[in-house]
Amino acid sequence: MLRTTSTAAVRAFKPVQVSAIARRNYSDTFNKREKAAEDQYARQKEAEQIKQLKEALAKKEKEIEELKKSKK
Repeated sequence: MLRTTSTAAVRAFKPVQVSAIARRNYSDTFNKREKAAEDQYARQKEAEQIKQLKEALAKKEKEIEELKKSKK
């Protein structure tokens, strides 16, 4: 048996054409979201590095103080 589809069924499942403006807006939104995520990641990494540097500085200052006390 041969199946046929009606034109109404074909129209109902026809892919929707997206305008160039809609694609550009979506692209801009995606790019902004991606940049925000990258910026957040960079800030987090910098905060971790600053924390590590502050800990290292505190440790070195403590060592210096101990050396000054031992020389006196």
